[in-house]
Amino acid sequence: MTERVELREEVWSVVRRCVAESLLVDEAEVRPESRLIDDLGADSLDFVDIVFQLDRELDIQVQGSEFNFLTRLDFSSPAVLREGYLTEDVLARLGRWLPALGGVPDRAKVTPRALFSLITVEALCIVAQRRRDELAGGGATP
Repeated sequence: MTERVELREEVWSVVRRCVAESLLVDEAEVRPESRLIDDLGADSLDFVDIVFQLDRELDIQVQGSEFNFLTRLDFSSPAVLREGYLTEDVLARLGRWLPALGGVPDRAKVTPRALFSLITVEALCIVAQRRRDELAGGGATP
């Protein structure tokens, strides 16, 4: 389960602005609990655009972060997907930064489509904040 992370204002404001600009929505519509796909209308290309905007704005080097893990999941691999559902190993790694995963009724039945619908603005903040801490020597791991 994901531990609650206190969102720092400097990270929250950049994430909120990048999400709003990328999705062409008002910043007031972007809340921590907003789901990128279901609530704000994002698609996979929007997600990639937001991630790279955050890389630029926050200098978080996406390549070494959990964003990279998510965008490079090989759904053809049995280590990632079995019988159409994500494996527990993948869910455990994602659960460290994906708060909405804690509310899934049956973790054994999470599909790739369901996974992407669980990505919230708060999740983006958590990964960005942890990555900034890690790069600054704060010792946090994404």
